[in-house]
Amino acid sequence: MEKSIEKLIDSAKWTSIHSLMFASLAVGYFMWGVISAIAPLLYPNINSVLFLLTPTFATFAGDLILSLLSDKILGRKTTFFITMSLYSVGTILLVLASVLAGFNTDNLAKFPSLILIVLGIVLGVFGVEGEVPVMLSYTAEMMPLRYRDTILVIGPNFDNIGAMVAALIGYLSYSISTSFVIELLAISIVAVVGIVMAVVIRLLLPESVRWLEVKGDINKANMEAKKVTKEGTEEVKETNVNKKLGLGSRYAFLAIIGLSQYLTYGLMAFVVADYYFSSSQTPFIIFIANLGASISGFIASYIANKLRTRIFALFSYVGGTLSMIPIIYLTGNFNLAMFYALLFVNMLFSEFGWAVRTIYEPILMPKNLRAFMIGLIRIVPITAYTISTYVTQSFSLFDYIVFNSILWAIGGVATIAWFFKGIDTNYVPLEEVE
Repeated sequence: MEKSIEKLIDSAKWTSIHSLMFASLAVGYFMWGVISAIAPLLYPNINSVLFLLTPTFATFAGDLILSLLSDKILGRKTTFFITMSLYSVGTILLVLASVLAGFNTDNLAKFPSLILIVLGIVLGVFGVEGEVPVMLSYTAEMMPLRYRDTILVIGPNFDNIGAMVAALIGYLSYSISTSFVIELLAISIVAVVGIVMAVVIRLLLPESVRWLEVKGDINKANMEAKKVTKEGTEEVKETNVNKKLGLGSRYAFLAIIGLSQYLTYGLMAFVVADYYFSSSQTPFIIFIANLGASISGFIASYIANKLRTRIFALFSYVGGTLSMIPIIYLTGNFNLAMFYALLFVNMLFSEFGWAVRTIYEPILMPKNLRAFMIGLIRIVPITAYTISTYVTQSFSLFDYIVFNSILWAIGGVATIAWFFKGIDTNYVPLEEVE
């Protein structure tokens, strides 16, 4: 019996095209990490909570507009070139802002450099944030079933690596020069290199076969499928789902754990450094947080297919909640070295939680609106993050840590409920879930 086109994709042997897909995913998330780190790294110079919230305004538009266009009109590959154009222009504006500021740090917070920085961040974040739902959808739709969950974890981990690299470059450049202008210029150069790599890689990518099928373009779908099955196929032991869940319950679960993980990561990896530590400590704290998340991402990718998805979720969010207890205790007798160590551990669990999200989100969402629904899920945590970043600026460090602990606990409760009511997705084809 001839295999369906979906079965061919799911059972394909790994090829050079799959390597390009992974490289595309990695460089896209790397760019997300670099660009998202710019506002927190520059915050000590600008010193405005509205500036810190600048990326979140662009995130709404990127997640909803670009993802919907990708689902309905553009497809995955074309959307990538639009998103790359956006963050390319954004990066150019950041470089221009650095040049116009000269070597005077104070000029970054003044016209015209400040306007260029804001516009650069908005365009950059609009592009990289809009790319996230599309990249997750493309990966779930095109990766062989044997590797799908692993790639859905290790690819997004390059977001942490990008933020870590940006923070390290920021830390080194600021330590040497004590200049935010040099810091911004150095990070912008890294972004330019990432953009060049992304363009070269994505020119060679095929379109998503499953997206083409949804649009009824079967001939092109078959042509693209041949590119990723040129090495043949192999037997994969698929898993069936014995229960059906409504879209509402799937959305609610993903929105809740998204709120828990997105806020605890963002507030602990970025905002805590801006609110409670000196400008010289800020990039190093961001570096430590994202170093922990980066290491955890590789661990998570290894165990993604070895633990049932529900157990992985439970371990991640309950573990993250428990990891906040010693941090709460530390606020009564603060020690910076111990804070770094505990933050590192907390970020390990945060990345596990992120891995759970990046596995579940594209798999649980319907094929005709997959990218848009992922973007719609993200609106909940992004809205809460925007409000929380503004409200917590007046918190004491103790109150701030307790608030983060409560957010972790919300995710913990959700994963306990999901353990009993939800489903595992290990080796489950997308069509089986839908």
